[in-house]
Amino acid sequence: MILLIEKILSIPFVHKLRKHTFVRSLIVSGLATISDYGLSLAMYHLMSFKEVFSTTIGSCLGAFVSFFMNRIWAFKSRDGKLRHQAIKYLIALGLSIGLNALGVYLFTIWTDLPFVVERIIVTVLVGVLVNYQMFKHFVFK
Repeated sequence: MILLIEKILSIPFVHKLRKHTFVRSLIVSGLATISDYGLSLAMYHLMSFKEVFSTTIGSCLGAFVSFFMNRIWAFKSRDGKLRHQAIKYLIALGLSIGLNALGVYLFTIWTDLPFVVERIIVTVLVGVLVNYQMFKHFVFK
């Protein structure tokens, strides 16, 4: 898997795209989402936890992965402000987790969509409309 990722990232067009903060942040979001979904879906399907609780715990893992990868690679913001960034990230994280949980809750009561579909829709909306903007203009500026 890692070799495949390295091969894809070495393609000239992809390599050029990686220089843009938005693209790097999207890649990080994808990896954080895999962590998030892996845990939340396992909790829901294998351990029978409720949708909102599974979403909340999965989002916490995804947020941890996201913070460090965004800080180190996407925004290249390693200048010693870890504590300050972590505090601002916790604020953004609280908003993101709340919006993810609320979104899944609303989909659960208003639709009959499968949980995984609800999670995908909500995650994309929160990620694109809220998270990137908060990271770029508030957390890692």
